[in-house]
Amino acid sequence: MRTLLLSASTGNGHMSAAFAVERELLAMGHEARTVDVLDYTAPGFRRWYRGGYETLVRRMPAVWGLLYRASDRPRFAYRFQTGLDLRFVEKVRAVVAAERPDWVVCTHSLPQPSLERWRSEVGYRVGVVVTDLYPQLMWLRGAPDRYFVPVEWTRDKLLARNPALGDKVEVTGMPIDARFGDRPERGEAKRALGLDPSRPVVLLTVGGIGGGPMATAVHAVASVGRGAQAVAVCGRNEAARLAVQRAVQSRPGFLVRGHVPIDEMIGLVHAADVMVAKPGGLTTFEALAAGVPFLVYRPFLIPGQEEGNGDFLQEKGVGEWVEGPADLARRLAALLDDPDRLAAMGSAALTYARPDAARQIAESLARLSGPAVVRG
Repeated sequence: MRTLLLSASTGNGHMSAAFAVERELLAMGHEARTVDVLDYTAPGFRRWYRGGYETLVRRMPAVWGLLYRASDRPRFAYRFQTGLDLRFVEKVRAVVAAERPDWVVCTHSLPQPSLERWRSEVGYRVGVVVTDLYPQLMWLRGAPDRYFVPVEWTRDKLLARNPALGDKVEVTGMPIDARFGDRPERGEAKRALGLDPSRPVVLLTVGGIGGGPMATAVHAVASVGRGAQAVAVCGRNEAARLAVQRAVQSRPGFLVRGHVPIDEMIGLVHAADVMVAKPGGLTTFEALAAGVPFLVYRPFLIPGQEEGNGDFLQEKGVGEWVEGPADLARRLAALLDDPDRLAAMGSAALTYARPDAARQIAESLARLSGPAVVRG
């Protein structure tokens, strides 16, 4: 079986999900290749998708939230963006034709509208991995043969939007790196970072983009005391990393990182007693797989796609919404003073963990593989 995974490098999550599935397919002996669709688009369009999106998320998140909600209805914003997507991904057609895959699997919605048009030339099936809990309208474009969604709630929402999908929707979890679920002894993970294994560790992360007021959040954590140590991961935002570095001023037990590779991130999550973060799709399921309680810090949030993720964490007893620095200090102190509650949240996280999701998706693709469907 040959699989072409199409994604887009906006943030880290979409590409990471594609690579996770690719690794599992290769391990099973299949052919697989991940392509960043943006590498084949016009420079201006690529700058908007990468730079424009990241600029809005960092500097004007409310504007991004408005755009996200506007495109969740079949009106002008949705039609306009779909028209752009159809026009500017045309060069990917040659990639698909050259690969001649049995499956084309999207972990970003960008190429979905075009894939149905190209089936008359290259027979393949289309799979879609929804990398958020809420299935925004962009995920419903085209005519995918299979949807892979993170939780039952997502499946129900998807079927409510399009009942015709029926049994094409499979609940697999989010395709994260399976090593997040290995869960070594937490004290050992802390020692590997040079931290005191007897003291709690708070992991603060704003995702690959690095938006959100990290320095004020670190100050709030520092004010809690309770022997708390902290690791702040600032993503690709170098200005934020420098600001946080100045804020901690070599404070013992406070580490500052920029953009970290996946191997390092796995170690950081395993060392954490609690995470303070924005609930990106993959970040959410990485925390679940590692059994880490989650404080959903609203100032870090990307409005739109991440709000549903935060509601899910709170509803399932894994996380709590936190409104700002003062609220963060109060809630974190209460958690650190209540180890039984912290343990209960960690146990709840493991209830919803699916660290083998990428493997499950790969196995499902293989099981469903057969003569490709050609639609003229």
